Amino acid sequence: MINSKCFLFGFIFFCVISFSCNSSKTSKVEDTRPYFEGEIKLSEARGLYGALTKVNTTYYISENRIKREQRWGGVYSVLDNYAGIIIDMEKDSVTMYYADKFSKVKNKHTLSIKKYKTYLETKTIPNGIPSPVDHTFELLPEYKLIHHVKDSTVIHGFTSDFSRYHDNSDFLKQDIFDSKEIKVKRDFLELIFINLPKEINFPLASESKLTFSEISNDSIIKGKQTKALDQFARKLLRKKDSTINKESDLEKLASNKWLNLGLKILKKGVDLNIHVTTEVSEFSARELLDIDISLPSGDFTSVLEFDDFLEDLPTGGGGDFDD
Repeated sequence: MINSKCFLFGFIFFCVISFSCNSSKTSKVEDTRPYFEGEIKLSEARGLYGALTKVNTTYYISENRIKREQRWGGVYSVLDNYAGIIIDMEKDSVTMYYADKFSKVKNKHTLSIKKYKTYLETKTIPNGIPSPVDHTFELLPEYKLIHHVKDSTVIHGFTSDFSRYHDNSDFLKQDIFDSKEIKVKRDFLELIFINLPKEINFPLASESKLTFSEISNDSIIKGKQTKALDQFARKLLRKKDSTINKESDLEKLASNKWLNLGLKILKKGVDLNIHVTTEVSEFSARELLDIDISLPSGDFTSVLEFDDFLEDLPTGGGGDFDD
């Protein structure tokens, strides 16, 4: 009887030890790396004349504070408009600001992090330029991950992953390069990058483009998305093409040489214009000063209501491309 009890206790002890060992093996390893501290500048080009219409965004990042500021570059730099956001975890504070030189608007709004999170869920921050928050992940109507390559390249010494997204139409695609080696608190990223995908850390490069030219003319004409094009083409061809004596069907449209030529030109032009690229222009890992994560100089008007602050932000530019 005693031997049976000893055996039972021994078996239980062995099971407990084995379970503990297996649990320790499967538990997530704690990331003990220090948080990134420094300055990252991104340069964005939009549309056919992207080299002339740059958008410059600077991030000042530390363990408990972050500042994002966006300004026009290129030919629009003379406007001297800017917008930004400063988040301080220790002070539980979010300060958003916007300045427009010509309209003489210079506003700021301060609120708690909890309140700010609530507004992100219930309100829409205008996606014009400049903007206090990042709209990189609002360029597509929806984001579906179709390709992911881990450790695909190195950007400024940081190994970066590649992710490709598209929407339902397959016309729009966006490529993202992000690095897990730049350790930033997830809360910071989600508070600044609207609609940030869960697999993305700090994005170092992005390219969003319309791949209309990759779609065959036949698919465009016969696709469900192009019923409007079909109707438009029917009316056009009835007036311009004397060889068509009755209602054209989709097969006749697909074989019409003038329509196909027009589509080729249209597709190429659309692709060139709906094209947004972002890349690192400057990178500096350094200890930040208080002035780095402070409001720009000058007197700002404190706006009490969040909605009132949003009303003065630009509403055009985020989705408006060069004509």
